[in-house]
Order: sequence, then C-alpha cells, then structure tokens
Amino acid sequence: MNRRDFLASAAAFGAVAIWARPSRAAASRVAWREDRAAYPQGVASGDPDDRSVILWTRRPFEAGARHDLTLEVSRDADFSSVIASTRVPVLAAADWTCRALVGGLAPATVYWYRFTDDEGRGSRVGRTITAPSASDPRPVRFAFVSCQSVNEGAQNAYRRMIWEDERASADQRLAFVLHLGDFIYEVVEYPNEVPHRYARTVYDLGRVPDARKVANFHVPTNLAGYRHVYRAHIDDPDIQDARAHFPFVCIGDNHEFSWRGWQSFIKYPGSKVEPAQPLRVAANQAWWEYIPSRVRKASGAGLEQFRPPAVAKAPIETFDDHGFGTEPNNRAAVGSMTAYRAMRYGKHVDLILTDHHSYKAADPTDRAEAAALDSGEYPVLPQEWMEIVDGGRDYLGGKPRRRSRSATRPSPIFARMSPLSQCLAASRRHGSRIG
Repeated sequence: MNRRDFLASAAAFGAVAIWARPSRAAASRVAWREDRAAYPQGVASGDPDDRSVILWTRRPFEAGARHDLTLEVSRDADFSSVIASTRVPVLAAADWTCRALVGGLAPATVYWYRFTDDEGRGSRVGRTITAPSASDPRPVRFAFVSCQSVNEGAQNAYRRMIWEDERASADQRLAFVLHLGDFIYEVVEYPNEVPHRYARTVYDLGRVPDARKVANFHVPTNLAGYRHVYRAHIDDPDIQDARAHFPFVCIGDNHEFSWRGWQSFIKYPGSKVEPAQPLRVAANQAWWEYIPSRVRKASGAGLEQFRPPAVAKAPIETFDDHGFGTEPNNRAAVGSMTAYRAMRYGKHVDLILTDHHSYKAADPTDRAEAAALDSGEYPVLPQEWMEIVDGGRDYLGGKPRRRSRSATRPSPIFARMSPLSQCLAASRRHGSRIG
C-alpha cells in the first residue's frame, strides 16, 4: 500500500493517518512526563496489519470542545528512535477519545507509542506489534478471550497472560489478542442491591446514567450510559494493562448492545420485544469510540468523531428473506457501523470476523411453539435440537416426528411444515442459532 492509498484507508474508518519515516528516526524532543491520572483509560492498539496499526487513547478535558495531543511512535521503549510524531485531536463529541492509524511500519515488529498534551502530561507508554507479511511462513501465536464481566469477576487472566508473555522467548510471544465479544456487559448490578450472584462478588462499576431497571440489573438507555460502561470496564487494571501490552482484534457479541437483543430489537425477561433503533446507534458509537479497530462508520470519511445517523424508534414489522427487518430506521441503525471484516496474519492465518448479532434473525426458540424445549436459564442443548436446526426441512428425510424426544412435555411441535419447523429451517438457511 502506498501513502495515498493508506491515507484514504484511514479516512474510511475514521482515524487520523500518520506515515512513519524510519530513515529519519531521532530521539524524542517532547517534554513528556507520565501522568496516568490525565489518561484514566490508558492506551490501546488494534487491528494491526503488516504495515500499520490503530493507536488509541482517551484524554478528558474539563473545558472546550477540542484539544490536540502529540503522538509519538518509536522503535524503542525509551523513545530514542522516534519514527513518527504528529498532532492528533481529541473531541468532547467523541468522549475525548482519539484514534490514529500509523502506516509505513515494518512487518512483525514491536513498536512503542505515547501521547502528550500541551502541558507535557503524558500517557503511559504502550506497546504494539505489526502483523507478519503475507508470505511469512512462521507460526502465529495469539490468545483469544471473551465475556469479561468486570461487574462479577476479576480479570486476572490478563495479568497471567502478560506475565507469561514477558518471560517467553521471542518466538513464543503473542502477536495479538483476539477478543470474541462481550467486551462489556451492559447489564450492571449495584453492590448495595446485589452483593453476590452465583457466589461471585459484585464489584462496583458506578451508577449508569439514565439507566433502565431490569430485574436486578441496570441497563443503558442512551450513549452516556454505554460510554459509562466502557469506561468502567477499561478502568479495570488488568484489562487496561493488557490493552497497553498487546494489540487487540475485537468483534462484538450481544452485550455490546443488549443481553437478548438482535438487529435493533431489545427483549428483557417478562417483557415484549421492543424496537430500539436509537439505542443500537448509541451502542455502535460507544464501541467505535472505545475499541481501536478498522470498522467502518456510515457517516463517511470524517476523521475525528462518529457522527451518528438520525434514527427514530419505530415498529419493525416486515422482513426480508434472511429475517432482517426492512424498516428504514432499523437498516440505518444497524448500518451505522460495519464491524465484520477480514485480516491476514502471515502465510497461514486468515481472520474472518463475523458480526452475528447485528444481522441475525429472531431466535426460533422464542416462539410459543418452542416452550416444550425449555431447558433452563443456562441450557446444555440436546443433540437432537442441533440436528433439527442443522437439518432444517430435510431433518429425518423431511418427515420429522410429531414430538421431540428432548421436549420437557409432550407437544406436537415438529409436524412437517409447522410454523416452528419452518422457523427452524430458516435458522439453518440464514445463520440463526438455537439458545
């Protein structure tokens, strides 16, 4: 990729673009002094390829709409060989977060980076690694993680990951961390209401602004709520240290939007399905602001903020052949951010990141006919159910038995071409899942 293509690529997903000049490496001239309190969520890097990587920080200010920081990238941890230095903006409209894409880097190489404000207050030093070139035959080592509920547990697996990586030989160290989703849990418990759950200690994440109470949980109702939850998760010292030590490659699951949500629908226990297009946009915006990645936003090539589309909460009543709601606000809300993407790591690894919950059809087990298949709050799914979903209309040669052997009570729910069997067949065709 040449410099012009690189700049266009950065603009497409909303990052400030910086082109490194290794031949002009020199010692830093910035009067940096570390002040972690000024950068409460630390630093992070994400989605490296063989020539570039996204760098991130958050530097909140008490006044003003925009401030600028100095970003430096170095080949060494003491910044005696700085290969890129530029000014990058932080905006109140982006919750004081900053994204920068640094290009012109060497493949499979470790770099260090830091941010400094105009008063010399600096972020912690971050470490990142570029991907190997597409022809590199060496094995790629990475760790995968998911479902980090800071509200209900310590994140010390990250601490162990860092500890082992720092002591490993160069060829055994991790290239990146793959996060498979649920970077946040938007369902927040308050310790004064629920001190323990499943024998786990409930930790205080603060009060979610304008929260909605759902059973013992408090869930966001707007952008401020999602931003609060992201900050509360990244405030965890182990998560924050891991983001400073490894580049992350992330994709969302359900909790980045809503526990039992899909597309722009939300559903809570004991309540009906609700359209929630503005909430989906808010969730996407917070993800874009806090997760450094090469996802694309619908607002186009703006480099500094998300600029969400204006959507209205409206009934979603018609669907295409894939079960996706055709209501215009639903399409605009889901399309406000495109998270699915693919990445290459060396000769042997292709990462294909799919965004299931943004596009999935309604869960067939939510239908009334599926009541006999209830196996509890955390089901272990019987093999027969999976065979039904996998087989669709061809299950048992197109002649399914009239009741499931795994049902909790007799019910003629699997008669050929019954509403549920049609729904199950659709789930096979369009990628929905049971449970």
